[in-house]
Amino acid sequence: MKVLVTGDSGYIGSVLVPLLLAKKYSVVGYDVDFYKKIADRKNVIFGNSYKRIIKDIRKINADDLRGVDAIIHLSALSNDPIGALEPKLTAEINFKASVRLAKLAKKSGVKRFIFSSSCSIYGVAKNGIVNEKSKVNPITMYAKSKINTEEALKKLSDKDFFVGILRNSTVYGYSPCFRNDLVVNNLVTTALAYKEIRIMSDGTPWRPLIDVRDLSNIFIKFLETKNKKVNGNIINIGFNKNNFQVKDLVNEVKKNVRGCEVVYTGEHGKDTRSYKVNFDKLKFFFPDVKQEWSLSKSIKDLVLNLNKINFSKKDFESRKYERLSVIESLIKERKLTKDLFINN
Repeated sequence: MKVLVTGDSGYIGSVLVPLLLAKKYSVVGYDVDFYKKIADRKNVIFGNSYKRIIKDIRKINADDLRGVDAIIHLSALSNDPIGALEPKLTAEINFKASVRLAKLAKKSGVKRFIFSSSCSIYGVAKNGIVNEKSKVNPITMYAKSKINTEEALKKLSDKDFFVGILRNSTVYGYSPCFRNDLVVNNLVTTALAYKEIRIMSDGTPWRPLIDVRDLSNIFIKFLETKNKKVNGNIINIGFNKNNFQVKDLVNEVKKNVRGCEVVYTGEHGKDTRSYKVNFDKLKFFFPDVKQEWSLSKSIKDLVLNLNKINFSKKDFESRKYERLSVIESLIKERKLTKDLFINN
C-alpha cells in the first residue's frame, strides 16, 4: 500500500513514518518543512528512506496523489496560539485545504483518508465525562477548524472512500521533531531548564493525554481496519485511565527530575478549557489497542532523550521548540510571507 503522510516531518509524523516503513508500507511524505531546523537529525528519517514532497498543503495537486492508496492527514497549524496569530489562516489551512485535499483524493481514486482531529473541540465540558455524542464546544480557532473539517469529511465517506476521523487526546512524549508547547512536554522542559515545574493555569483543568507512539500505532490501526462501521465514524483517541488534571502531572514530573519546586505562575489564570473524555468507542472498534506508553514511562523516556540532546535553559528561552515562535521567526526573517507561504 502506498501511503501519503502530510506533515511527515512534524511532531507526530516523524514518529509515525518509521513505524510505517518498518511495516513495509510505501511512504510518500508531504510537508512544507517549517520545523526542519529543530529536528534531531540523528533520529529523524529524511532523504533516501522514502519519497518526500516539500510543498504547502494549499498547493497540493492531482499529480502529487498519483498512485496513492491512502492518506494520513496530519498537516495543520498545530495549536491554539498559532490559531490566534491569524484566524483566517487557520480556517484556510486547517479546514479549507483539508477538505480540498480529501475531495481531490476521492476524485483521484485514493481509497482511504485518515484525519487527525482533536479532543480540544470539547472545549469546556461542564457535565462529567464527554463522549462522541456529547455537544462540542470549540472555543479556539484551532478547535473550530477541526470540527468543521470533521463535518465535511463525514459527508465524503462512502463505500469507495473510507474516512477515518480520530479525535486525538493531547499528545506527549519524545519525538525527533520535538515540541514543548504541549502540557506534559512543557512541564518537563521547565523542570529541566529551571528546576521548577511551572504551571501556567491554576492546575485544575482536565486533559485527556496520549503518548505520540501510542497515537501513531492507532493511526496504523485505522489504516489497516477492515471494519466498515469505522468509516465516517468519529472516534475519540486515548485511554480512560489517561484523563488527568494538570496538577496531577506534577508528581510524575517530580519523580523524574529531582530537586524541582512547583511554581504556579498564574499566567493563564483559570484555564477555561477542561474536559474528561470517554474512550469506550475506540475500545469497542479496536479491542486489541493497548496503552504501551504510560505517563510515567513516557516522562522517564522524555527526560532521557532531552538529556541526550543536551536540552538547556537556553533552548527553553529561545523558544526553538515552540511552533508559534518558529513561525514568527521565519516571518521576521522573510522566509515566510504573512500568509505563511514560502518566500522564494
